[in-house]
Amino acid sequence: MQTIFWMSSSAFVRSTLCFSRCFSTIRSFKPGALFAQARGFKTLRHSLFLSCAQDIAKLCLDADKRTPSILNLVSGLSDSLLRGELRERYAIWKLPSVEEETDPEIIEALRRIEQHKQSERRAQFDKHYEELQTSWASLQNSEPLKGFSTVHDKVSAHTEIRFVADKYQLMDIATLGIKWADLRSTIDAMQYLVELIGLIVRNAGFAWDMLERQLSEAAIGFWSTNHETQ
Repeated sequence: MQTIFWMSSSAFVRSTLCFSRCFSTIRSFKPGALFAQARGFKTLRHSLFLSCAQDIAKLCLDADKRTPSILNLVSGLSDSLLRGELRERYAIWKLPSVEEETDPEIIEALRRIEQHKQSERRAQFDKHYEELQTSWASLQNSEPLKGFSTVHDKVSAHTEIRFVADKYQLMDIATLGIKWADLRSTIDAMQYLVELIGLIVRNAGFAWDMLERQLSEAAIGFWSTNHETQ
């Protein structure tokens, strides 16, 4: 179950990173003089922004027990029994035994070395978990994430209207104070949390640099091709 959670979270974050790369490419794209082209570009950028904001809120804060959100993963890891089992898996590595070694003193020395390494790995596990809690608390209470959650609840996933000055109005996203840079910084924070969860659950990392390069090439290629065909 933990592996499924990790894989799902990783896949969702990759899709969100792809949106972010598209944003950075779109911003440098010149819609041209035609009004229809400029309007289409604005609509596309707005749609991508709403989609990315909705995914961020969903991946971070969805409380449904069947959803592999960061909220649920961090909550699940608060179980001391589960965390104790994961700590032992993190600390104790199944290494092939050296059957040809017969000297009792060498065997005892190797055993003490392994015990010392296990203690170090347990301490490292606890450090990862402490950092996970601290980083998640920081992101969860951040103003950008609160803004993305509002976009999800009142604009993209649901539509809220308010009766103001004798007419109905949709929520104005500009009042939330969300900036383009908040997308990138929030995704970076999410990426770090997923990395920590991967270390705690699977004792494994992820080749983020390679993924970033692949997404950048795909996004630039897509927008360049579409611009050339216009």
